Amino acid sequence: MSATYSYTCRFITVLLLTIISIRGSVTHADTIIEADTLRPIKSLHPWPGIVAGAGMLGVAGTARQIYPHAFKVRSSDKGADHLADYLQYVPTLTPWVFKAAGAHTRSDWKRLAVTQAVATAFMAGSVKGLKSAIVDIRPDVSGPDAFPSGHTAWAFMGATMAAYELGDLSPWYTVGAYTLATGIALERIFDRHHYPVDVIAGAGIGILSANVGYLISDLIFGNSQACITGRDLCKESYFSFMSLQTGLSLPLGPIHAGQTSIERLPSLSVSLRSGHRFSDHWGVALEVGLLSTPLVTNVHHDRTFVKSLTSVSAMVAPYYIHTLSSRFRLTAEAAAGYRHNLPLNLDDSSVSTGTSSPVGRIGVGCVLRLSPHFSTHASVGYEMSRYRFTVKPSTAYHIPEGASAHGVSSALLVNISSRYEF
Repeated sequence: MSATYSYTCRFITVLLLTIISIRGSVTHADTIIEADTLRPIKSLHPWPGIVAGAGMLGVAGTARQIYPHAFKVRSSDKGADHLADYLQYVPTLTPWVFKAAGAHTRSDWKRLAVTQAVATAFMAGSVKGLKSAIVDIRPDVSGPDAFPSGHTAWAFMGATMAAYELGDLSPWYTVGAYTLATGIALERIFDRHHYPVDVIAGAGIGILSANVGYLISDLIFGNSQACITGRDLCKESYFSFMSLQTGLSLPLGPIHAGQTSIERLPSLSVSLRSGHRFSDHWGVALEVGLLSTPLVTNVHHDRTFVKSLTSVSAMVAPYYIHTLSSRFRLTAEAAAGYRHNLPLNLDDSSVSTGTSSPVGRIGVGCVLRLSPHFSTHASVGYEMSRYRFTVKPSTAYHIPEGASAHGVSSALLVNISSRYEF
């Protein structure tokens, strides 16, 4: 399972960097840099963020001694999922991707580089120092450095910077960045790497570090920077696209197998999509994706983490686009396909799942164009699929009797994607 994530994420990274490099060369020709013109920098007030981040860290540090664990965990020699190892850097890289695509961010290249360097140094030093000073065993017993969560610190530092740099373009960027950061924090808990107080501390350090970075860079550069303007967008064209999409799937309701309830916790998803327009409003998209769903058994309120169920899906999605202006479009789609579940590979095979299931989905969203060829898409949706679970008696997972369950499940979806249009 970890190998699947590793190879897929490497492929996604290479594809995204290729798109960025192509777009960067186009953007260079499409933009005009007025070297002699300075524009005022948007004023920021980092002190509330510094206070909030420091407060979260303080609360987490105090609570780590008394916080009750939400569920039991088991030590295992199995490899862990590595999706969060890659996704933790996505919010941090997002402002650079948007600048390469021609978006008007708060900071110019020099100011953004200094801000991120200061924030990263402060964040990394804080996380490393606390991990070295505080001995706290991880829930999966893999090491004594649970407090604080470094992945969460990276994610929330990047999300805060994305909100500052892109929030004026659309609030969706702020929502999307913090949604992804929150999903990474949840994954660290559900995959047994950290306790809740560890990720709260990591989030506080990330928010604190980003605000410190902006405070220092604004003191260095003052209140102005070079003005960069781009070509006006055309109202028509470019409904075909390639995109990288990330999101959260929120399963609705538990699954009951005898006396055992199987709870599916919020899931992280990543997918590659390619859409082709065949009329002024209609097109069809092909999607290949990965979904990681943490599973918990619940027997008379005795909750035990099982493992994250990894699924691979392929879907076909006809879509409709309605153009509101040169910058905004509304979208709607209905998708259908199949999802294949990878084996859980538990030590005692006490929980197993069906191998494949048909999937249906509907969704609506909004496209914000940032340049002639680059846009972002935020969407919400509803998904239905079939499930099959089998449980066997197990002392490790406190399952009293064998049983099975099958039926139709549903989930709410929240996604954000970066798109290259052509």
